[in-house]
Amino acid sequence: RPPRSTLFPYTTLFRSSRSNDTSVSQKLKQQDTINHLISALQTTIILDELVPLFSNELLKAVDHIGVIFENPELGIVFQHGSRTNHSCEYSLTIENNSLGKLTFMRRQRFTESELNTIEQFLSVLLYPLKNTLLYSQAIQFAHTDPLTGVLNRSTLRSVFQKEVSLTKRHHSDLSLIMLDLDFFKTINDRYGHCAGDTALKDVTQCIEKTLRESDYIFRLGGEEFAILLNDTDLKGAELIAERLRTAIESLSILHDDTQFQLTASMGITQYKENDSLGVIMSRSDNALYKAKDSGRNKVVCA
Repeated sequence: RPPRSTLFPYTTLFRSSRSNDTSVSQKLKQQDTINHLISALQTTIILDELVPLFSNELLKAVDHIGVIFENPELGIVFQHGSRTNHSCEYSLTIENNSLGKLTFMRRQRFTESELNTIEQFLSVLLYPLKNTLLYSQAIQFAHTDPLTGVLNRSTLRSVFQKEVSLTKRHHSDLSLIMLDLDFFKTINDRYGHCAGDTALKDVTQCIEKTLRESDYIFRLGGEEFAILLNDTDLKGAELIAERLRTAIESLSILHDDTQFQLTASMGITQYKENDSLGVIMSRSDNALYKAKDSGRNKVVCA
């Protein structure tokens, strides 16, 4: 079915032309459900809680087995339940601002009456969803580096603790790469800071393409990055780091009419039982300094 019309707040509630065949008791019951939904949606501003909560409330009026919310601008794709053959899709807009797309799924077609009910429920969702997305955006900005889009230094400790817990639980390996771009100050001095920013963005994209989606990239500041490799021992980390070193060395960076290249030095280490973040970073940093002192553009294991 093609996407339904864009929804605006509280414009789809109780359209008289659509409710002629609805009994008074059914309308009162549905209004009670709507009132309960309004109260329920005010209990959270976390998207992972809001969408399932809305879906569960909607189940009281319209049967469905899955819902997907997508917001490409914030990189959000959240699925609750299962995908099936039939679906109805809504583009949600409030005050001329797009909130994203919400898709409902089940094994048989939705009736026109059911679609009208979904629209009534959605009109209540809009403002809570807007607040939830603003909160998600604020959290995202607090955790990411504004220039490169990767995680920032303040997020490293919490991610490290989470990965250590998983490593212990699954008896797997965890490795850390400390990466520093060589002679980066020269690039800023010779070509300007805008060229340096371009280089940082291009290098970040190169790192993202080289690594797995499950790996974590952090910009620590300036031209220094940290990379957490889950389920990876020291030998595997060395292979990944060497592949990354080669990819960065082969990168051709274009800024305005200027084209230049750069290299990176890396120090790597593997997590040992009861290592703190400070200990593992210090060990990897020492290896990085050895890479720098012995000629740069190389990988050294700690």
